[in-house]
Amino acid sequence: MPVQTNNLVLYKSERLTDTPDGGGKYSGQTVVDGESNNLFTDVSELDRTMGRVSLRKIFAAVNNNDTEALMGSTVFISRNPVDPNVSALLFSTRSHTDTRDSAQNRLENYLAKGAQAVGSLLDTAYSGMKSFQVAMGKSETENNVGDTIVLVVSEGTVNEFAQYVRITSVETRIATIRVNNNDVEYKIATYGFQDPLSRDFVGVSALQWYNNAKPATTLRDSIVADAGVYNASVALADDVAVGSFTVQAESIFSQLIPSSQTETPLLDLNAVSENPALVAGNVGTITVQYTTNVNTAQSLYLGSSVLPGSLSFTLFGQAITDNGGTLRTTTGTQVGTVDYQTGRIVWTNAIGSGNAILNIAFTPASAPVQPFESYALPVTQNNQGTNWTGVLVPIPAPGALSISFMAQGKFYVLKDNGTGRLVAANESIGSGSINYTTGTWLLTTGALPDVGTPILLQWGSPITTFARANLPVLPAAINFDLEQQGVKTGVVVTWLLEGVEKTAISNAQGQFTGDATGTVNYATGIGKLIPNKLPQKNTVFNFAFDFGDPETQTANSITPDSNQKLSFTIGTGTAVQPNSVELTIPVTDELMAGDQYVVLTDSPVNGTTGSLVDSLGVVRGTVIYSTGAVEVTPVLNATAYRRVYTTVTYGAA
Repeated sequence: MPVQTNNLVLYKSERLTDTPDGGGKYSGQTVVDGESNNLFTDVSELDRTMGRVSLRKIFAAVNNNDTEALMGSTVFISRNPVDPNVSALLFSTRSHTDTRDSAQNRLENYLAKGAQAVGSLLDTAYSGMKSFQVAMGKSETENNVGDTIVLVVSEGTVNEFAQYVRITSVETRIATIRVNNNDVEYKIATYGFQDPLSRDFVGVSALQWYNNAKPATTLRDSIVADAGVYNASVALADDVAVGSFTVQAESIFSQLIPSSQTETPLLDLNAVSENPALVAGNVGTITVQYTTNVNTAQSLYLGSSVLPGSLSFTLFGQAITDNGGTLRTTTGTQVGTVDYQTGRIVWTNAIGSGNAILNIAFTPASAPVQPFESYALPVTQNNQGTNWTGVLVPIPAPGALSISFMAQGKFYVLKDNGTGRLVAANESIGSGSINYTTGTWLLTTGALPDVGTPILLQWGSPITTFARANLPVLPAAINFDLEQQGVKTGVVVTWLLEGVEKTAISNAQGQFTGDATGTVNYATGIGKLIPNKLPQKNTVFNFAFDFGDPETQTANSITPDSNQKLSFTIGTGTAVQPNSVELTIPVTDELMAGDQYVVLTDSPVNGTTGSLVDSLGVVRGTVIYSTGAVEVTPVLNATAYRRVYTTVTYGAA
């Protein structure tokens, strides 16, 4: 008789457990269809948090009374688990008697032993260690981070044992051994990994390695041996019509082994430090009005970085100010926090909730791009402790210092909150302080730092900045140099704007009129043109002018008065052309060093008088154009830099 649906059954194995001897032989007991927990137990909260792999062995069979064959049989998962964190897969070990440990071994054998790795295990790597050393020639290349190495003991015998380790860190150094009264250099590579060694692995000494002695432990590279075939069911991504030759599945992947690792992209972070040195972006505070709903589920963004200690406002009748990243009332109650870098305010339940119009006063801040300082203080067996101190040069800016340390293999970070106090996520991690005057820092760790790790300090120093918030926006100007001296009045400039020719002409005072404003110095031929309408890209300006050799004159034996003012007359007795005067006056610095000059040019005030200004635009005197009378007090400011070295001693307590 033909095979019916009720003839298709699943039989249990001997033991439906996750113990090493789970599975086994055929038991003759059927798996009851539709019965809860007929194969697997419920998912516990611990399994849901940590992850788990459960394996069950079953036997598919045809239960009929004749020898009718079942043609084209297929085993598949007809309905996946509702929980997306739970997945179900099928695979076969092609054995009727094997147990769970054999199936587990098949799962774990994604990697297989490959060729012998470079180098030999140096000395003995003991059980529980998370690193070992390998000796190799100087020219040989060590393994890289991410490689998997196999340590094999008694290879090729019945007692063979192997352990796979994935390298997480690699350090190399050159060592020397004495052989036959000669120094021989070789390379030592130290490989670190996450899982500890499960037993002792005996290696060779440096001299034995040099003499090519065979070690008891062989190091081998690994190769991918993805021979397992796993079957799962997935949903369709799109509907499939009759006659279609392809189907679109939601995914070709499924979960096999749970992983506690997740990927978190980190964007727009400073590679050196996450504590920028904030400087004032304005000469004073500004007041901005915000309409917001105050509650713990909604944050308020100020739209600018905030200078620590400058934030104040009134909320629900209470005056609130910032202190070290917290928002507090006059009685000290914390009602929120503020992130100075992003300008983000987060409220607490202490202030209440409701709609509010806030007039917040604060000083905008900026984080200038600057090189950050760093210092690493090694932790050794001799100095290991919980209290650490030192002096930082240059002195950190407020809120710019962060200190990191490692305890029990995990990094902890403390940051300056802007008041000189070092705080962490909670007080159990540690505490500390930084003195902005002396640079002295103190760190008290909540646990002993690990030996062989550093106490890492990173900070930014105060820098000189120029606040441009209140500066006027000057019109776009075109600086030009006619490359001629003694330019005659009446410089004509022409250019095209939207197909129409524009013209500007300089007058007797050296000022442009017409379709542009600006000035030109007839003595030097240097000037500035400010078109009334912004020119288009690649506009060409044409200058037409006459020039000749400028008049020159040297005034000697001029004695300054008690205020260092000089008085003399220039010209030939006739009126001096405005915007054509250039004076070069020798000056002496405070150390009586000569050979320095200050250059002044005239800037007409009106048709009869001009100001004598230096390269920075500072007025140093006047000139009367009609008579050539000059009164000037020449001043030259120069900045000289020199290196100053300070001896600093770092230490730890």
